[in-house]
Amino acid sequence: MSTRSTVIAAAIAFVIGGAVGWSIAHRDEAPTTAAPDRWVARIDDRYVSADDFIEEMRRQGGERPGQFQTMEQKRQLLDDLVLRAALVKAADKAGMLNKPDMRRRLDQMVGNSYLQETLRKTQREVHVTDDEVKQYFEAHADEYTVPARKRVAMLKISVAADAGEPAWKAALDRMAKARADAAKLDASVPHFGNLARELSDDSSSRYRGGVIGWIAEGNRERYSWDPVVLDATAKLDADGALSPVLRGSDGVYLLRLVDSEPRQARGLDVLADGIRQRIAQERIAETEA
Repeated sequence: MSTRSTVIAAAIAFVIGGAVGWSIAHRDEAPTTAAPDRWVARIDDRYVSADDFIEEMRRQGGERPGQFQTMEQKRQLLDDLVLRAALVKAADKAGMLNKPDMRRRLDQMVGNSYLQETLRKTQREVHVTDDEVKQYFEAHADEYTVPARKRVAMLKISVAADAGEPAWKAALDRMAKARADAAKLDASVPHFGNLARELSDDSSSRYRGGVIGWIAEGNRERYSWDPVVLDATAKLDADGALSPVLRGSDGVYLLRLVDSEPRQARGLDVLADGIRQRIAQERIAETEA
């Protein structure tokens, strides 16, 4: 026995009161449980079977070249297994395994392991047919449709909430003149160009020709723009089209349609794999529940 093995064997004997059995020692001390057909070490009535040893060797990379090829490497692994088993036995004798917090941790670990094994088994067995994928697609077609959207440029003249009608009339007149100027813009300018920088009070868009980005049909609540902006956007039907001068809750607006994209339906051939995976995940979740 190596020096390391001797030290570990002595330590184990000290921890559990000398009740240590190896495949090479103390075979005359009869254990209280039946031995497996093949075993390599015994700690009191607990065995380290040959299968346990081989599985641990595989788990630690025994199939890689150079791993556990020498007797010293295998002996070291056996020492580690014996030490671990001895410590668990000592903890059991000390009553640690029956303490509520330890029992709770062990129960959680075993439960999680069982759940994962069950889910893996279910995952291997899940099979989603082409007909099921097609039926799911047809039932949820609206979810896979990209809504139409419009990219809009905006001019805004702010009016204070407590302003009187003269202030509103002045803002409306200014925006009416801006609309006439916008109608004269060169066709190469898709937004409001310099008009936005000179006139608009919207700081987020005035230096980008007034462009405020894309507005998609439906789900109006996702946008923070004044409702008159959203309503007018829906009515713009051609690139370059101008809205009427609009009176909103906090100012006067003018819109121009920069670009638009129609509603787009994605086909089953593009979505089939994702739908198949989604159905499988739902079935696994049902099993877990």
